[in-house]
Amino acid sequence: MRYLFLLIVLVFGLSVSFAADGVDSLESENKLSEISTVPLPGQTAYMEQGLSFGLGFGVYDPLDECDCMGAWQAQLEYFYKDWISGGVSALFFGGDLDRDAMIVYQRYRLNVRFHMASEEFDLYASPLLGFENTSISAFRKQVRGKKTASEQRQHYWWDDDAEDDEADVDSVEVKNDDCQKLFTLDGFSIGLALGGGYDLSDLFGLTGEVHVEYNFTKEFLLNVVPGVAFNLREVWPWAKRTLRSTWISFEVGAQKAFNKDIDGWSNTFFLGIQFGA
Repeated sequence: MRYLFLLIVLVFGLSVSFAADGVDSLESENKLSEISTVPLPGQTAYMEQGLSFGLGFGVYDPLDECDCMGAWQAQLEYFYKDWISGGVSALFFGGDLDRDAMIVYQRYRLNVRFHMASEEFDLYASPLLGFENTSISAFRKQVRGKKTASEQRQHYWWDDDAEDDEADVDSVEVKNDDCQKLFTLDGFSIGLALGGGYDLSDLFGLTGEVHVEYNFTKEFLLNVVPGVAFNLREVWPWAKRTLRSTWISFEVGAQKAFNKDIDGWSNTFFLGIQFGA
């Protein structure tokens, strides 16, 4: 009888322990389900607290005379308080810039964001420190075994349009030079970003950012980035139980470089995903 009593006490204790764990787990899930988040530019989101990670892939479309290149970016951000967060991001462009050059462009950025938020929107101001590194490889005949533009056609004494052809070659070289001027940002830069996000509904949101940077090569860069986002967490049961936020975003960026005598805007297109824990 004594052993039976001990067995009953043990079973009762385990039942109470499992019930308490179940209640705690249910309370934790309920707390997560009540969290309201707001999508932000750069594959991140306002969460009041926690860690956010975002990854995006896309296309960089420079000037009309330049070729499109592949691009990807990553963002890691930590929310210290509901009004301040800090993060680090990386941006890469890579590919054939034109018929004569290949480029690998890398940008690393540290930022602090000061937030003013509600349940439906978040506005922020963000000073930032950046570091740019550009590697341009010439694809001329010593690399690719191809002739340069001026060597692609022989001119004989009976050709009357030789001067016109030389003018066309000079024009091509000027255009190619404009392409490469886009990536003369090297070294450190400082800047300021203003942006935010807005929840249109439980499933969709809008994002936007305007930032200005000054690179110590005496170059100013203006960047405007609007976007739309879909709240994947709302339709993904596992994410709703375990994550603070999960957004899929599509962003279109427009960049304008100053002080380099470059006309026109460049564009970026990014499709990305964000996870918040």
